Amino acid sequence: MNLALIIEDHDAERIALLAEGEPTTYGELRSWAAIVRTRLAADGIGVNGRVVLACGNEPAFAPAALGVMGVGGVAVPVNPRSPLPELLSRIELVRPSALLVGPSMGWVLDHAAEVDVPLIDMTNLGEQLGDSPPIVERGDDDLAFMMLTSGVTGEPKAAMLSHGNLGWVQELTCDGGPDSMLANDVTLGVLPFAHIFGLNVVLLSSLRAGATCVLQDRFDTDESLELVRRHCITRIAGVPPMWKRWAEADVPDDTMASVVYAASGAATLPLAVFEAIRDRYGIAIAEGYGLTETSPIITNSRGITIKPTSVGQVVAGVELALVDPDGTPVDRGDVGEIVVRGPGIFAGYLDAPDITASVLTDDGWFWTGDVGVLDDDGYLFLVDRVKDLIIVSGFNV
Repeated sequence: MNLALIIEDHDAERIALLAEGEPTTYGELRSWAAIVRTRLAADGIGVNGRVVLACGNEPAFAPAALGVMGVGGVAVPVNPRSPLPELLSRIELVRPSALLVGPSMGWVLDHAAEVDVPLIDMTNLGEQLGDSPPIVERGDDDLAFMMLTSGVTGEPKAAMLSHGNLGWVQELTCDGGPDSMLANDVTLGVLPFAHIFGLNVVLLSSLRAGATCVLQDRFDTDESLELVRRHCITRIAGVPPMWKRWAEADVPDDTMASVVYAASGAATLPLAVFEAIRDRYGIAIAEGYGLTETSPIITNSRGITIKPTSVGQVVAGVELALVDPDGTPVDRGDVGEIVVRGPGIFAGYLDAPDITASVLTDDGWFWTGDVGVLDDDGYLFLVDRVKDLIIVSGFNV
């Protein structure tokens, strides 16, 4: 199934996105995505065409992504804070057919000659005249996104993720089980959509569920908590530095009273932060674990007893083993590198077969580069990394 279809059956009047108090309904989102498909098709961009999404956490991001997937293309989000030299290096890496430029990256339009790739202004697409191209049918193995990452090896590369990879995580998030995302949920879209956690676990899963995603283009502690209170947000996903700031914020203790599910990922959540949030706001943060290359979920704490400092248990459908350097499984309670296999595992890195082969085996096992230990109850605890990478604000550097 083409993931562009995830919004097609929702009530047109339901609010899909909310940014600075301005709503975008599902009906409006479908129309906007259709206009993007029309523009891309008119420019000759279709199946497997790569399109960079030069958008931040703003309303333009969703129709840009849905429009690209709708014509059968591959969306490539970039960090909206990237300086021009970094943006140019990313463009060189993926060789896109076009850039879709949102308001937060409008400065890119002033550098058209340097970018040397057709630029499409998301604020100046015009109106839909006549029928838009139909959404192209895609299979589970067809690419939907390329995510720019330093990943396991520390080198800049583009991880190739399919409709099946991303769709599986969305189904897992919205499966109707305990703590799953539902249509009446209101989510906080503050994690960057250029990263897999914010993209797939927050934005795309929200759209699949028919929920409302409240957007914050750039993290600000007080503003994000004001959004939680004002819009009665029910689900929050953040990285540990965000949770630390929320724990220390000068706001009333009932600020998060509407939150029914809170998640943390991208790095281990310190016990002191977990306890501070629990004691102040009455929320037990459910930790999870995953990487860009796993779409991203490998483990989570949804629907199970939360163990502080653990990233939870392996989700159904994923195989996980802890191994020593030669691939031999270690005993329960011993540390080992985390290797996983499952439906979320990426197809490899763009134009990098040697790097891909160094982390992904022919039978689908992905060597994460992370070191962990499993307790007797099957809870995973992260211990270290095999390679020397520094974690800054929850992201690999």
